[in-house]
Amino acid sequence: MSEPVRTDPVRTDPAAAPARRLPTLRGQLSLWLGGLALAILTLVGGYLGNVATDELFTTQQAAVRATAQSAAELLAVQLRDRERQIELLSTTPHLVDGPLDSPRVRESLDRRQALHDEFAWLGVVAPDGTVMQGTGGMLTGRSVAQRDWFMGGRERVFVGDVHEAKLLATMLPALPNGEPTRFIDFAAPIRSADGRLMGVVGSHAHWRWVTGLVESVVRRQSPGSRIDAMILDREGRVLYPESMKLAQAKGGAVLPALVGQGHYDGELVFGDGRAYLTSEAQLPERTRAALGWRIVARQPLDQAMRPVRALARELVLLGVLAAAALTLAALLLARRISKPVEQLARIAARIETERRVPDFPVQPAVRELDGLSRAMQSMAQALLRSEQDLQRANATLESQVQQRTAELQAANAQLEHLATRDPLTGLHNRRSLDARLIEAHALDRRYGRQNGRVHGLLLVDVDHFKRINDTHGHPAGDAVLSQLGQLLLASVRVSDVAARFGGEEFAVLLPELAGPLDAVMAAEKIRTAVAAATFPGVGKLTVSIGVSLASPDDEQLGPLIARADAALYEAKRGGRNAVVLKDVGDAVA
Repeated sequence: MSEPVRTDPVRTDPAAAPARRLPTLRGQLSLWLGGLALAILTLVGGYLGNVATDELFTTQQAAVRATAQSAAELLAVQLRDRERQIELLSTTPHLVDGPLDSPRVRESLDRRQALHDEFAWLGVVAPDGTVMQGTGGMLTGRSVAQRDWFMGGRERVFVGDVHEAKLLATMLPALPNGEPTRFIDFAAPIRSADGRLMGVVGSHAHWRWVTGLVESVVRRQSPGSRIDAMILDREGRVLYPESMKLAQAKGGAVLPALVGQGHYDGELVFGDGRAYLTSEAQLPERTRAALGWRIVARQPLDQAMRPVRALARELVLLGVLAAAALTLAALLLARRISKPVEQLARIAARIETERRVPDFPVQPAVRELDGLSRAMQSMAQALLRSEQDLQRANATLESQVQQRTAELQAANAQLEHLATRDPLTGLHNRRSLDARLIEAHALDRRYGRQNGRVHGLLLVDVDHFKRINDTHGHPAGDAVLSQLGQLLLASVRVSDVAARFGGEEFAVLLPELAGPLDAVMAAEKIRTAVAAATFPGVGKLTVSIGVSLASPDDEQLGPLIARADAALYEAKRGGRNAVVLKDVGDAVA
């Protein structure tokens, strides 16, 4: 049956001091559930808020980028269209067939200028640079032979960079804002049917036509966003707007270092000290001249962040409302589940103190708690059985650990033996020998000069071993090698290292030698022992031995082994069954 819920802590020891008053389960549940809900809300809301604000910021950046790219694309297309117009004009029959000073040519130029108000001047020039015809009669009879557009237009279709007017400046009305008159030049050669140069057709397009194209894109792309655009030349200098161009000409740092160096997207601080959302776009090279212009669009960062801040405020308000709702839900949930859970908690405490399974409620308040009650009862019984099993298992655990440790040590020793020993002879293998040689080399270099000791190396090779294999078979050869390994072990010192070097060749490392005589005597002892031994099924055998001593000049092991190998082959060439010493100064073949 259900028991009434007690909110006061239970004192398990009457003699103990009064316990500290703990918070109730209901309070803890309210705190944890509310805190968890708030944490989840904070994390999820923060994540969604960051995603939303990042997306909005990306949208603002995309708008600036689109402005720069659209302006660059439009400007490139318009420049290419004007280039094609001049190119097509140069091929019209009334220019190709001439003469260039005919009224028909003048009418064609005036009509084209009337259709395209971006052209400040259109004219045709004789091959010597004399202007034959010009719109409005301007420049007629003047020489333009030294102008870049004329010299370029004699050879090909020409598009020139922006420049201030020279001859035309005095013939055209001044601009209302006081800016200097600037043009973009277009020119193309006029050639006859046989390819002969008849003259050059040229035009000067207003620079304000170029800047008007850029301004129209800015106004169309994002009205009211306070985005502006600049035109830079290939060197990163400002061509437009005029105010920034003048400031830069006076030495002012109006552009950040990154602007004008290539494509850039991001936040930058300009010379006015304000941060801007900036995007740079290269002008597509659609004309035949590589102008290298770049369009830089920018928006004040505070303007770009205004919708981001508004969204952040809305998210905070929504989060506060959601937090209040979650907190209220947590309080109601804690109140609903606290009573039956506290009852199960008291039963669990009795199991811990009494080490037995008490009576559980027959009919808990809800189905989930009924399942929990049954599970706790089954778990308590299983835990008590497991405790008894654990006590029995602990009695044998220590002996099993000791047994496994001994087996592991034996296995490690076996692995060490297999890794360092030759399986046929039982001697050290080549890897083990190399490791010992490295150790001896290091010891000699550190202490050898102090105590006068040095290490040596013997290379031992069985004479005519191939004949044994060919005559008696490989099993007999293996038996010879095995017996020879035992003879080596019996003939060397305990501190020496005997190893199988490879095939029928053996090696002996002789540490702590007083000089060459000790090494030669050790080699003679081995040679004499082999010559005196009888090998079953084979008979008598001899060996040739090469001797070498380490030198302080040896940086690596190679020279020591090479000298011993050369001495071995000298013993072979000298008739075998011999010992040969190769000293440091001896030549090695």
